Amino acid sequence: MFRILIPICFIILLSCKPDLNNPNDPARSDFWIRNFLQSLLFNDGCRNFSTWERRYGSGLYETYGTDFLFLSDGDVIVIGATEDPIIPGISEGVTGSFQGTPGVSLNLFLMRLSRNNGDIVWVDYLGQLYSNINFNPRLSKFANGDLAISFISIGDGQNVPGLLSAREANVNSIYVGRHKTDGSRTWYTYLDSVDVGNFLVSAVDGLDQIHLFLVNEGSNGHTAFTELPTPQNSPQGSESDTDILYAILEGNGQGKLQKYISSDYYDFPNNASYANGSVYLGGVSAGSMNGYTHPGIGQTLPYILKVNTEGNIDFLVYNGNPITSYGDSRQLIVNDTSILQLVTTNNTWSSVIKEPMQNDTEHYSFAQYDVNGSLQWVSFLGSSVGDVPMFEEPPTIFDSRSGLWRNRSRIPNVFDRYSSGSLVSNGDGSGTYQIADAFIQPATGLFESIRYTSNIPSPESKRTDQIKELCTGKIGYMDRIFTSTETTPTKLGFQTSME
Repeated sequence: MFRILIPICFIILLSCKPDLNNPNDPARSDFWIRNFLQSLLFNDGCRNFSTWERRYGSGLYETYGTDFLFLSDGDVIVIGATEDPIIPGISEGVTGSFQGTPGVSLNLFLMRLSRNNGDIVWVDYLGQLYSNINFNPRLSKFANGDLAISFISIGDGQNVPGLLSAREANVNSIYVGRHKTDGSRTWYTYLDSVDVGNFLVSAVDGLDQIHLFLVNEGSNGHTAFTELPTPQNSPQGSESDTDILYAILEGNGQGKLQKYISSDYYDFPNNASYANGSVYLGGVSAGSMNGYTHPGIGQTLPYILKVNTEGNIDFLVYNGNPITSYGDSRQLIVNDTSILQLVTTNNTWSSVIKEPMQNDTEHYSFAQYDVNGSLQWVSFLGSSVGDVPMFEEPPTIFDSRSGLWRNRSRIPNVFDRYSSGSLVSNGDGSGTYQIADAFIQPATGLFESIRYTSNIPSPESKRTDQIKELCTGKIGYMDRIFTSTETTPTKLGFQTSME
């Protein structure tokens, strides 16, 4: 689109008679096109892309990012968690302030970084959040560029401009908000239930609706949100297991519906993504959710579920070895033609394996489906002498430059490199916690290459949690920085790169 607009603008500009004595005169016939063209050039993030590397946080207490996205002008929005104000000594944000005691209270923050050098443009604090090793709040965009944010809130909540419904006095509550890119809030609200669990994922669809999927505990009978319409169905689980409470909010914050996605066993949502006019949900379940037959009742298997904008299920498929139980669905990535799900396992499965397991050690398992849920291939990445980490989420993107899936993981300190893909491995990485970039062919599931690079000098190390591509070859990396041998990240690292 940009390439089309530029020639048109130049043609119109050249058709005007310029007055170079005062080109900024509003009365001039070409004033509007000059300003439009200047604005177009200035706000094009790809054209104005800069490379830089920065760290954020005091380094004293836990600080990490959970997601980021590029704005159209190239600036970066980051969401994350911190036990200390991001800018040391300044606890006030654009609308909210850091709550609680530094070093004790984990707050959710939102910040904007300059495309030029990574300087902080603004920071906002959204309150204290529930901390779970696997729960990482994500960012979604509305059609006009506004940001959709949701997380599990603890503590007192906030009462600042834009509040629709105040937080009730439950232990956990759900914060949902529509934020502008200047840090202000169009609206935000709290959704309350005495059965709020420990996982929440969300996505914004093409109608600017927010789809929320929450772990719903059974202690009080799987209680629904009090602020939303009466659920359209009933939960199936008992008091001893979990269901999924599914809700849709309209773009103005008003509730559209809520319903249960549930079985007689445990059901968990882990990943949500909007693509191709539908919302895709990844998670794990031990039962037959909403009538879709589970192949190994009682075994916790990964699943992929697709819903439309009215909240109706189009399909639900279960994955994995039906005699094995799995942990969380680590990632779900959807593009125009494929769905890629990442889990960890020490058991092989499927008749379409392209890269085999190396031993009965824990491996990353990549499973690709078409957009209708039909399995295309499975490939395993791991070592014959040690396990991959159980609770890390190595990020995967579809690399537009190469046309390959690209996954970046941190090698655990129990082995040097993966046994998988040894014939296509390259790079000069050495030492502990090497960084491995695995490139996978979407058409075949085979490893194109695995590139190894060294981590940062000891005693520090980094782990990349998110990779995003602004445009071809222009990449952003968000890292957790471990400033000692401790397992708690104390700084957030961010880097932009031209590749």
